[in-house]
Amino acid sequence: MSTETRMVVLMSTFNGESFIGAQLESILRQLPANAKINIRDDGSTDRTISIIEALGDSRIVLTRGVNIGFGASFMTLIEQADPDADLILLSDQDDVWFPDKLARASAALQNLTDQPALYCTAQKLVDSELNPLNDTQPWPRPPAFENALVENIVTGCTAALNQKALRLLKDRISPMAIHFHDWWMYLVISAFGQIIYDPIPSLMYRQHGGNVIGHGAGWLGRQVQMIRFLLKHDWAAILLRQVVLLRLNYADLLSPPQRHLIDRHFSIKDERARLRFRMLLGSSLWRQKPIHELPLRMLLVAHQIRARLHRSKG
Repeated sequence: MSTETRMVVLMSTFNGESFIGAQLESILRQLPANAKINIRDDGSTDRTISIIEALGDSRIVLTRGVNIGFGASFMTLIEQADPDADLILLSDQDDVWFPDKLARASAALQNLTDQPALYCTAQKLVDSELNPLNDTQPWPRPPAFENALVENIVTGCTAALNQKALRLLKDRISPMAIHFHDWWMYLVISAFGQIIYDPIPSLMYRQHGGNVIGHGAGWLGRQVQMIRFLLKHDWAAILLRQVVLLRLNYADLLSPPQRHLIDRHFSIKDERARLRFRMLLGSSLWRQKPIHELPLRMLLVAHQIRARLHRSKG
């Protein structure tokens, strides 16, 4: 791994005093002297900032921000990142990187300089004390644009981008428009570049009460986390908003087959999208696992019903 490569780690923090020290130490141990960790603090009220500053490492560049949420915070970091960086890695505040994480990401992307590329990996799930739970399971199907329209398989804390991917993501969209930064990266880069999924874990992924979604302790924990999220958010609305943003902001880059795929299944008008019936009733398999097709259609149908009720009241 050449020390001439310009590397930057992007990290968003929020009330992470319990784990931020261990995570930064795991990164700094493998980070070259000329690399940087750009941290945007998303309005912490605990000791997160003081712990970061106490490390006294010149490779850390800390920016204090107001609370805008994890997705917008990460997208702000991407928007502000040096466009000449060769390798851009994303990091959560509460994991622990394996010693070879950076080297593996660099090796996976070093020959992919002619197109946007994103590298991501599986994770070793651990509890808050780093006791092992299990590894995340490999995805049964390869990454694909069709899959990215309705499902995210990129866990942001494992992601690494090359320079072309960074430039593709920068400046075309307001950071505040994105809810899930990692899903957005998967969608955009699968449309115009290459996604590399590595089934070997690259980090210890803590599962604790502060996870935004997480994987929980096994299958049941994952379902509980997802139900909690769906009770608070309209997941289908997030999906539709991403499709609209992609169609409008990257119209000049989408191929005719990609535009046809979107327009065949989504009706986009006045910066809003509605689902066409072939999306809800068609035989196409969009998700990684066929068993997840029915929940997908149910969530989309429920959104359609709510949207029609809302329009009728208006």
